[in-house]
Amino acid sequence: MTRTSVRFWRWRRNPLKRGSDRAEAWAVLTAGLLLVAGAPAAGAATALNTMASAPEPPPGWHRTTAVLTHRAPPPTVTGTLNTGSAPVQATVRWSGPDGAQHTGQAPARPAAPAGSTTTIWLDASGHLRPAPVDASVVQARAFAYGTAAFTGTALVSGGGLSLVRHALARQRAAALDHEWARFGPGTSAQW
Repeated sequence: MTRTSVRFWRWRRNPLKRGSDRAEAWAVLTAGLLLVAGAPAAGAATALNTMASAPEPPPGWHRTTAVLTHRAPPPTVTGTLNTGSAPVQATVRWSGPDGAQHTGQAPARPAAPAGSTTTIWLDASGHLRPAPVDASVVQARAFAYGTAAFTGTALVSGGGLSLVRHALARQRAAALDHEWARFGPGTSAQW
């Protein structure tokens, strides 16, 4: 049995090759390049851009510890959802840069006893500030956004190829119908 190779048939010279065959070959090549090179590049660029644009704490902000003045509130329960591990706001005391004692509300472990410590952020003048975004949160966002960009690029590549192939198939069917009407059975066309 003789086997005929049909690899790369769209790129070979052939007098029967239609313009739609060349268009499909270019569409397949473009979709393949987008899938192999474009999708990973889009994912990596998005992830790196997300990491680079993560907010840093302003100059002069620093982390310190504060002491809970009272027992922290118990975990909050919302409907059937128990958020027991989420921090709660508790009254804390800390020393400012001038040595003066300050009090305020800061995140703490739920039901933490009075006298336990928690981490707080202060600005250069010793005022309590919200904690900056954690590095693990930034990395998780970068991974999620990069994955979404990769997936989106791959879907656009595959979807675009499907649309092009569908349009070319319709064009080929219309051309075949036109030729069949001209030369098909029941016509008086001369060969």
